[in-house]
Amino acid sequence: MSKPDAEGRAVVSKWGAYSVAAGVGLVVLLAVVGPLFAPYPGDAAVGMPFAQPGGGALLGTDRLGRDVFSHLLTGGTQLLAVSAVIAVAVTVLSAVLGAIAAVRPRAGKIIELCGDLVILLPAVLGILLVLTAWPQGGVTALIAVSLLFGVPYCARIFAASASTIAASGYVEAAVASGESLSHLVFREILPNLRAVFTTQLGLRFVVAVYLVSTIAFLGVSALDSDNWAIMVRDNASGLLLNPWAVLAPSAAIAIVAVGVNLVVTSGPRTRQTPKIASDVVAAAGIAPAGAGCGISVVDSGDAVAVDAFSVVADSGAVLLAPLSFRLKSGTVTALTGASGAGKSTAMRALLGHLPAGARGQGAVLVAGQDVFALDAGALRAFRREQIAYVGQDPGSELNPLLRVRAVLAEAAPGTSDADRLAVLAQVGLDPTHLRRRCARLSGGQQRRVALARAILRRPRILVLDEPLAGLHSTLRTEIAQLIATLATENRTAVLLSGHDTDAINVIADSVIELDPPGDRPVNVAAVVTDPVRAEHLADERAGATGRRPVDPAAEGAGSEEASRTNGSAGADEVIALQATSINADAGGHRVLENVGFSLSPGAALAVVGPSGAGKTTLARVIAGLHPDAGGSLDVGGVRVPVGSGRRIRVGANGIQLVTQNPRAALNPRRTVEQTLARPLRRIARVTGPEIRTRVSALLAAVDLPADLAGRRPHQLSGGQRQRVALARALAADPAVLICDEITTALDTETATAIMSLLDRLRADRATAIILISHDMTLVRGHCTDLLVLDQGRVVETGTPETVLTTPTHRATAALLG
Repeated sequence: MSKPDAEGRAVVSKWGAYSVAAGVGLVVLLAVVGPLFAPYPGDAAVGMPFAQPGGGALLGTDRLGRDVFSHLLTGGTQLLAVSAVIAVAVTVLSAVLGAIAAVRPRAGKIIELCGDLVILLPAVLGILLVLTAWPQGGVTALIAVSLLFGVPYCARIFAASASTIAASGYVEAAVASGESLSHLVFREILPNLRAVFTTQLGLRFVVAVYLVSTIAFLGVSALDSDNWAIMVRDNASGLLLNPWAVLAPSAAIAIVAVGVNLVVTSGPRTRQTPKIASDVVAAAGIAPAGAGCGISVVDSGDAVAVDAFSVVADSGAVLLAPLSFRLKSGTVTALTGASGAGKSTAMRALLGHLPAGARGQGAVLVAGQDVFALDAGALRAFRREQIAYVGQDPGSELNPLLRVRAVLAEAAPGTSDADRLAVLAQVGLDPTHLRRRCARLSGGQQRRVALARAILRRPRILVLDEPLAGLHSTLRTEIAQLIATLATENRTAVLLSGHDTDAINVIADSVIELDPPGDRPVNVAAVVTDPVRAEHLADERAGATGRRPVDPAAEGAGSEEASRTNGSAGADEVIALQATSINADAGGHRVLENVGFSLSPGAALAVVGPSGAGKTTLARVIAGLHPDAGGSLDVGGVRVPVGSGRRIRVGANGIQLVTQNPRAALNPRRTVEQTLARPLRRIARVTGPEIRTRVSALLAAVDLPADLAGRRPHQLSGGQRQRVALARALAADPAVLICDEITTALDTETATAIMSLLDRLRADRATAIILISHDMTLVRGHCTDLLVLDQGRVVETGTPETVLTTPTHRATAALLG
């Protein structure tokens, strides 16, 4: 009935789970409707006390001569009803409090403190004390004490689970849009905690059954005499005379409690459960939930052999067109092609992983193994020993609470500190990073740690999805050379993807270009926004903006001077965004120091710098997502809070953010249409009949077909997710649009199209753009101003052409390679 799951635990098989659920359901059904079918009234004496089964008494009689079977049918209603009320109340309240704690850290501290005070008193002792002092409270008192002592424990579980969701791009985008606390809790957080909610609901019900039974058995609270637990207590003295008077109610309690526990903790996963952070699944050696593939005869001498392999979603959409290729040891093979062509799908297939609900056809042999024919244990061992994978969003693969030292040690337990330091040096990180937690790393640093973890394992096959994205020119060249060296010196077969064709062509022995499964419309000229805002694009700036180095030691005046130089704005010019003396701390360290600039309507400011310089932190401060920040921000002359305060006043024509991690950018429970409809209704005030037309127009504006509107995020490629996230931001008609590495997951053609769209937005809508990027070619071609950060300080500002042509600071020079 049971078999091991992907993590080696014993779980109930599909039919075993159904059997257990059926047994539990039967007992619950009998408890609910049992009184209607009881042969005798529950309190009617039908024979001698403790008579053996026989005659009209199917299970004999109890100590008062009552029919045990009739008593059993009438004795479970109250116990199960009270337990269900307790379970629902505790779970719902805990889920809400946990979600609030995740999105409002200050409220979370208060909730945690109150919980700690309750936990100091042992739960059983506290419940007995309250019920003993309040005997007349009955069921009401029992429910009250269950909430008091159950919620603090349960809420912590929900808070821990919700904190991961709260850090996702789609929640941060909602916060930046000024969404209310109720929306964040009930629309963004709780729907994605369904699995946790179901499990906790079942476990709370089990705990409640035992609690109510114990209280009834001890007689502390006034409960009905037909209670199963009271039957056990009252008939214990006649156990040897008629054991059924005790065993039958005991078995009923056990079947309900144990059965519910098995169903909620070991039941099979459903196809509808969203796969959040599927890169973690693949990288950690977790078996996939999907259909196997057929197998054909291939050359077992290849490290990887793929023959006519294709992937089709449950909706019928083709996620990967038929593909065939071979990987040889000691070589580098690159997959290129437009976003949505299926590069990530093909690469994850080498680990035996398919998108949720998708099916594969064809053959995939890796190290001589048909990965889709391996059972869970064998697949886990195969992933651990033969192959390593680094996905597009490496931040989702790293435990945010672990230090880098622990992450590397966990990946390769047999390695020494010297080995870990050596591999960090290979990816361009200094030894101090060993002590840093993954959550405190920048996106580029997380990408390098994930790569270091994969390299440290010394796998036979190395799969790297966009390994060069989000890195500045010099580091990109160094990582590319490292990959080539690994292939030749370690005889590793490397499969990578990317859109930097120049770097890929230098290191790849062969390049495979994938075509999109279907034709995509190309339409980047259409800009879908509300009627033109009252503000017009400011007059052309007088003269060319010069470049000057910034003294990092300068205090106070640095921010103001940077603002004057950066924008070259006259006294009468309208300012879209004014940032003054922006500071930010993280983990007790200052990560931004005295940063300031001004941005005119229609301008495009590029924020560049080495990985870890503070670029994403600056974006988060401006978007209102970084809690520990100071300084001042003005949007169109309206002062907005710095930090994590709600900005409902500037929700419309305010600030919108597109984050750098496309895999976490969209709510997995919503379709693309539902994602775009929210800002259209709330901010752009679009009425219901127009929603679908506007959604289609928004998708066309970011070069996506209208038929993607019905898909969910797990059915989209990384580039498609990024473009949907951009469309969501455009739906709000922002005055300031922050784009954090939005082109790193896009092919060159699509990236150019997106930047052309942003240029059109600036010209027609006077939208001010803040672009964080490592692509200096893109910066030169599409940005009007440039700000260089290094170690949290502004070190150089000016026009891109001037700064990049004659850089004066080492950080700027390093970006140019």
